[in-house]
Amino acid sequence: MNNSIGSSAPHIRSGNNEFLFSLDIMIAALPAIIWSIIAYGMRPLAVIAVAMLSGALFDLIYAVIFKGGARVFNSAVLGMIIALFMPAGINYIIIPIAVFIAVTLRRFLGGVINPIAAALVPFFIFTGMMTAHTEAFVKLEIGVTSYWDQMNELAAETPLEVLMSGVIPNIKMLDLFLGNATESIGAMSALLLILGGIYLLARRTISWQSSVGYLGGAIVVWFFLFFDGAHYEYLVYHFCAGGIFLGAFFGVTEHSSAPVTQTGRFIHGIGCGALTMLFRKLGFAAESVLLSMLVMSIFSRVLDMITAERYFGYHSKKIGERLGTLLPSRTKEE
Repeated sequence: MNNSIGSSAPHIRSGNNEFLFSLDIMIAALPAIIWSIIAYGMRPLAVIAVAMLSGALFDLIYAVIFKGGARVFNSAVLGMIIALFMPAGINYIIIPIAVFIAVTLRRFLGGVINPIAAALVPFFIFTGMMTAHTEAFVKLEIGVTSYWDQMNELAAETPLEVLMSGVIPNIKMLDLFLGNATESIGAMSALLLILGGIYLLARRTISWQSSVGYLGGAIVVWFFLFFDGAHYEYLVYHFCAGGIFLGAFFGVTEHSSAPVTQTGRFIHGIGCGALTMLFRKLGFAAESVLLSMLVMSIFSRVLDMITAERYFGYHSKKIGERLGTLLPSRTKEE
C-alpha cells in the first residue's frame, strides 16, 4: 500500500491493503446487521446505507478540496460502525451529522481522538434520541424520518437500563446473549458480535491486545464495583447488554486512535474496560462504552511514548526512562 508521509489517518501496517482491511470489518459486522434487520425490518439497513453514503461523500469532498488522499470505502465503513451504535428508529438527519464529525476528526485529528466516540458521545449526553429505542421485533418503516414522535407508543427499555435501576431484566440470559432484546442496531446479539470479533482476530484485522484488554479490564472492575458476593449472573447481563462486545471488536480497535505498540494497546484496552464499568457505576449507561473510548484515546500517544522501544530516534528500555522522554533532557542513541 502506497501512502504518502502526509496522508491522513488511519496509518495501518498490515499485509492487507486498506480496501481488504475495511472489507473484513464489513464482513464481521454482517451477521449482526442481518439480525437487526430480522428484528426491526429494513429500517436498520436504511440507517446503515445513509451512514455509509455520508461517509463516502464527505471523504470524496475532502479529497477534492485537498487534492488527493481519498479513502472513500474506508470512510464508508466508518459510517457503518457509527450506525451500529444507533437505535433503529434514529432520526435520519442525525446520521450524516455524526458521520461528518467522525470523518473530519479522523482526517484532521487522526491519532489524537477516537472519531467514533467523539462523533456519538455528544448526541448521547445532550439529546435523548440516541437512547430512544423501540421494542425489538416490531417492524419499523423506512419512510418515517424519525420515530422520536412515536416514542410514547413504541418506546422500550433496554436490558441495561433495567439493570441500572437495580433489578435483573425480565429476559433470560440466553435470549439476551442470542439477541432477543431491545438494543442498538449492532449490539443486539452478543453471540454474533463475538463471532465477528473472532473473524477479525483470525484475519489479524484487529489486535487481540485491545479486545482482550478491554474485556479483561471490564471484568475485573465489575467485580470491584458491582459484585455483591452472590449474583454472578449480573456479570452476564452487563456484558451482553449495552454494546460491550460492539465496543470490544469495533470501537476500541479503531486504528486511527489506538496506540501503535502492542503493550500500549493492551493498557489502552484495560483502561477502556475499566472506565466503562466506572461510568456505569456513576450512572452513565448507554454511553459508557463510547465515553470510555473517548477518554482513553486522549492518552494513546502517551502510551506509545511509554511503551515504545524506540521513539523518534531515542532508545529506552525501562518504563522510568521512557517516561523521561517526555522531558527536555534525554540521551540520543549513538
